[in-house]
Amino acid sequence: MITKIAAGLLAVTLLAACQSTTTTQRTTLRETNAARLAAADGTEPMPPAEGPEEVGAGPNDPVQNPALVPSPLLRNSAAGGL
Repeated sequence: MITKIAAGLLAVTLLAACQSTTTTQRTTLRETNAARLAAADGTEPMPPAEGPEEVGAGPNDPVQNPALVPSPLLRNSAAGGL
């Protein structure tokens, strides 16, 4: 008797759960990009970001740019030490 009641309640619960769910429409990346580009209304696209060729390299003097000086471990390795 309890099994029949439990099975009936489970069936009612599943039926209610299945009817209440709604499916969402998933869009692909291509569709999203097409919609974004269509929404631009013909405006000019943004210019590309600065690349490495447009950024100043900085001074070539190790006194002004200490990043040019290799570490002691790297100098020792390059000299044929350890």
